[in-house]
Amino acid sequence: MPESELQAGSLHILYDASALDAVSPEWLQPRFWELRDAVLAEFGGRGRALAVTTEAGPAVLRRYLRGGMVARVSKDRYFFTGYTRSRSFREFRILARLRQLDLPVPTPLMAGCQRLGLTYRAAILTRLIENTISLPQAADILEEFHWRRLGRTLHRFFAAGVVHPDLNAHNLLIDGDGHWHVIDFDRARIDDKPVDPEPMLKRLERSLDKLGVSGQRTFLRQID
Repeated sequence: MPESELQAGSLHILYDASALDAVSPEWLQPRFWELRDAVLAEFGGRGRALAVTTEAGPAVLRRYLRGGMVARVSKDRYFFTGYTRSRSFREFRILARLRQLDLPVPTPLMAGCQRLGLTYRAAILTRLIENTISLPQAADILEEFHWRRLGRTLHRFFAAGVVHPDLNAHNLLIDGDGHWHVIDFDRARIDDKPVDPEPMLKRLERSLDKLGVSGQRTFLRQID
């Protein structure tokens, strides 16, 4: 994927030049899309992510927002240690690499990092994976082959060395053909060898327990 970079003052932007002929810093602002009546849906609460209609097709704009107690001090700022190390730039490049590996993840379109003194704000724009619903939304209609396919899909990531720090049910989407997709790779990494899946699978199971989703979990640990 041809990666290009744009600078507008303290805002640095990475973008996919093959998908976007030109970019505007405004595209990373929810208000830009709201004023144009281009918002299709909202995900994640707290205005964290919006599905929007762009020139490149439907996309998801996600801002990096803090949760918990720390959000009372700073909702959307992180300590700045360089543009390359910002959460948005790192996620953009991880998604691009995973796409190269033919893994089912969103296509990164644009990522922004704006330095504000010792801190920064960030956002990322990815192509919307259309005709999908999350695992919790699909729980009542999932059959054995869906769970088997989910297990196989997840093990493709583990075999590729992918560590997903927030593998929960909401980050697993299933499309109309029964294929699974994984989203939200903030703080993820790719190791140079297969990784131990247990910490991630246990996190997923805790998420399923919290949501009251039983399902056929044994298939999450079966590759065949």
